[in-house]
Order: sequence, then structure tokens, then C-alpha cells
Amino acid sequence: MAQLKTKRSCKLLCQTNSPSCKLSCSHLFQPLLSIILVSSIASSAVAETETGVLTITDANWTVTMDGEWMIKFVAPWCPACAQLKEQWERFSSLAAAMGVSVGEVDVTEQPGLSGRFLVTTLPTIFHVKEGSVRRYVSVREAEEFHTYVSNRRWEEVEPLPSWKSPTSPLMSCMAGLFRLSLWIRWTHGYLTGDLGMPVWGSYLSFAMATLVTGLLMGLVLVLVADCLCPSRQKRKEERAGERMIPQNKAHTHTQRQCVISALQLVFVSSRSVCEYGGEEASVGGR
Repeated sequence: MAQLKTKRSCKLLCQTNSPSCKLSCSHLFQPLLSIILVSSIASSAVAETETGVLTITDANWTVTMDGEWMIKFVAPWCPACAQLKEQWERFSSLAAAMGVSVGEVDVTEQPGLSGRFLVTTLPTIFHVKEGSVRRYVSVREAEEFHTYVSNRRWEEVEPLPSWKSPTSPLMSCMAGLFRLSLWIRWTHGYLTGDLGMPVWGSYLSFAMATLVTGLLMGLVLVLVADCLCPSRQKRKEERAGERMIPQNKAHTHTQRQCVISALQLVFVSSRSVCEYGGEEASVGGR
């Protein structure tokens, strides 16, 4: 009864803006706020510990190349993925004791990773050991996942070849293509939904953009190919020019030889005439 009177009197004083009452009320509610904050933090920590499943994204996927991992690719609209969720969370609690990390990828949010790992069906599970990736194709239950890892059954499965590895340049290009597809889908939704453009108008816009992009890329490729591999006619002209240069030199040399021979002939003829004239003079003198 005394506490009720105290609360009522405190409320009355608060309405009169009493500083002392404000101070006392703050002391009353501060422990309560602290308890609520601590309980909320504890509950979130417990939830994270219970699941133990790390969300894999384009920003942190490289951590899966170190250590041992089991990664699941799912989508919110996939019924089989929803059925697997409980078993996957149970396995994550078992995997913690073995030092195995458990991850999950939402392909609707991370299309680049679905392209990097070349995921075509859902759900898809991969086992990763020090960058060596293997696809899990056994029973999808927590105990089977545990046995697969603890008994090292993954050694019986051939790993993905190097060109299909998530770190290969080809799979990086595939990741870019999958991200581009998501951007196209998002742009289509924006044009038809937010801007109110008809569906055929959106398709026409994409067709024009594809046509212009193709023309520009074709022009660039033609220029690069012409520089690296000139056309056959151009090569013929270059070869003809190379052949004409020695022929011109040979023709000039022949002309020079003819001039020299003509000069020599003139010189020999004049010398013979001089000698013949001298002999006639000597004969006449005799």
C-alpha cells in the first residue's frame, strides 16, 4: 500500500516537473532497462549458437576455401529447401564438435555464387576441403551429413576439375553473367512496375540495347582483328611491295653495268683509234 502511494505521489510530482522525482524515476527504471537489454542480447546469442549456420555472400565466400565446409544452396520458394532446413540446423550443431563450418547461400540474393559454383538444381550441397570442392549426392539427413564428414566419405568422390573450381577465371565469368541476369530481371521489374511501361516496351528496350551493344562490340572486334591479322589483299600488297624493292635495285644495278660497259667500250675504241693513227703517221714518216 505504501509502494502504491509512493508511485502515485511520484507520478503527481512528475506532472509538476519536479527534478527530484525525475531523478528517482530514472533510478527506478534504469535497472529494468538494463535487464531487458541483457536479455535481448542473450536471446540473440543463443539463437546464433543454436543454428550455427553462416550466411555466405559474394563478399565473404572466399573464407570457404580455407578449412572444411559444408555449404547448402537454397531458395525461399523451394519446398525441398524448406524441408531440409531442420536437418541442416541439426547438422550444424553436430559439425561444431568436428571443427567443420556450415554455410548457406540464398541464390535469389546471391546469383553470382550460384554461377560461380554452377548450381543448376536446388537444394545443392557442396563439401569443401582446403579449396577442393566436391558435390554431396547422398541422403539429406543430419546423421548422414555427420557420417559423410566424420568417416571421410568425401574422399571417394572426385573433386571438381580446376576449370570448374569457384576460383577459376571461367567460373568468375559465369558469376558475372549470373549477376547480369539478376540486374536484367530487376531492371525489367522496375520498368514494368515502377515506371508503368508495358511488357513489350521493356522487351523492346532490351532488344535495342542488345543490338547497339552487339554492333559496338562487333566494330571493336573487327578493328582488333584487322590490326592483329590483316586481310589477304593487304598481305598480297605488302608482299608485292617487298618483291618490287629488290627488282628495282637489280634494275638499277643492270643500268649501271650497262653505262660502265659503254664507257669502257668508248675508251677502248678511242684508244684503238689513237694507236692506229700513230701507226699511220709513223708509216708516212718512213
